[in-house]
Amino acid sequence: MAYRDGDLRDIRLGGIEVVRRIYVVFQDLNWTARPWTILDQQVRQTDDAFEIELTARGTFDAAPFTWTGRITGTPDGTIRYAIDGTADEAFVRNRLGMCVLHPADLAGRAATLERIDGTLAETAFPDDIDPDQPFVDMRALAHEVAPGLLATVRMSGETFESEDHRNWSDASFKHYCTPITLPFPVTVQPGERIAQAVEIILSGSVPEAGALDGPLRIHISDETASMPALGIQLDHDGHALTSTEIERLAVLRLAHVRVDLTSDEPIERLEAALQDADAIGALLVPAITITGDISHLAPFRDDARISHWLVFDQDAKVTGPELLEHARGVLGDRIGGGTNLYFTELNRGRPTGPERIAFSLNPQVHAADDQSVMQNAATQGTIARNARRLYPDAFLEISPITLRPRFNPNATRPDLDVSNTPLPSRVDVRQCETFAAAWTVLSLKAIAESGCIDAVTYFEATGWEGVMERAEGSPQPADFPSTPGSPYRVYDVFAAVAGATRVTRAVSTHPDLVDALVVDDIVVIANASPVPQTVEIGSRTVTLDPYGIVTIEREA
Repeated sequence: MAYRDGDLRDIRLGGIEVVRRIYVVFQDLNWTARPWTILDQQVRQTDDAFEIELTARGTFDAAPFTWTGRITGTPDGTIRYAIDGTADEAFVRNRLGMCVLHPADLAGRAATLERIDGTLAETAFPDDIDPDQPFVDMRALAHEVAPGLLATVRMSGETFESEDHRNWSDASFKHYCTPITLPFPVTVQPGERIAQAVEIILSGSVPEAGALDGPLRIHISDETASMPALGIQLDHDGHALTSTEIERLAVLRLAHVRVDLTSDEPIERLEAALQDADAIGALLVPAITITGDISHLAPFRDDARISHWLVFDQDAKVTGPELLEHARGVLGDRIGGGTNLYFTELNRGRPTGPERIAFSLNPQVHAADDQSVMQNAATQGTIARNARRLYPDAFLEISPITLRPRFNPNATRPDLDVSNTPLPSRVDVRQCETFAAAWTVLSLKAIAESGCIDAVTYFEATGWEGVMERAEGSPQPADFPSTPGSPYRVYDVFAAVAGATRVTRAVSTHPDLVDALVVDDIVVIANASPVPQTVEIGSRTVTLDPYGIVTIEREA
């Protein structure tokens, strides 16, 4: 296992991942997770046991809350993580307590649920992405991790339940407290004590299992699929593309560009977007949030420069049939709907009517650390397959995919939903780093290899959320140290796959470390780890920098 600042990860028996993560979460009234400040921690380790003691204090609204943690590992393999905390002053929370993540590859695996009343139920981790809570009233959950070996996760101090984290592209199933059916937000009173514990217990026969070993290898299979149509977003702040930026974007041979508008914006914004798309050599996809009358858009009904319209409702999470019919009457039949939010809204709302269904993705709805973000990329393929299961005949598009959430759809007080970093909450410094390039390779691989998605839209054209920096450079160069006027490494990914029509499935022996996207005769290899990696592919050996990418030609 690995430990860092109150976070337990990668709890394994040899190469078998038993539990992905155990951690303590505070989510404020906007459901924004706020970090902990570690005041003190001590780690004591022997050959067959360990003990960690730490003290942490909250930030933002939870600043009055301090908790101590004690984590132990005993010779029989039992791991226990217990917390005990109190508040100096009152504060408001939506969620406060321990969380446990199981790896997503347990989907379909049988499990035994122990309820809080002690009764047992035979169940299973959901195979299809579950829109609801797969396990409720939890005291413990047990599943077989190897033939004859049972892992039990036991939780105490609160009532726990689960959610299928894959709804938001997280590569996990999450067990959390307090049940979502109970009222929130809740005021934590001064002196109120929160004490919880999570225990991992192994029982049965332990097979011989060593750590992961052997060389990293990537095998290129014979399985192929059509490449989805690729596009980008025009900058949400209305930045007018320069001639240099247009030239660079034209090189990418994009199928479309998306522009986000509300129906009450000046028509000049749409006209400017049409000009930019035409200059790039792509069709325009206007994504309209309908806030009022749309009759002024009727002159664009038959504009050949428009691929199709995406129509969203400002007052609903999915596009309803009445709004869809109203838009079709004004804009014609080239209409798509769905959600401007996440797949979970499609999974729960199941909109009917549109022949084109769209939803967005980002890997940081619940966690922002490097490891979680990289792990979450593969889940986009699972989402793609589930979306196709729900809509077998629809034109499916993921639009847009961003590194950070564009906005918080659950914020009840957006004015209080400030960023955890010096950058705006929708901006990630890794956008201008090789990290974003490697993540994009893994994301596009997962989606394209699924063969389920017709079109995908990534990032913005320029700036903090784009594929290149603007000529004037970063507004906060100390926090976002990009090079003025230069492409980011993620631009190189789209340049490498420009015009590609087929994707071939690549299989890595260690996809959590290195994987590859194979399009036509090009192989783009990505290092998903923070250390250099060497991988064998065919007759060649490739070395990659931390979070690096390498593009090579496919061997005949």
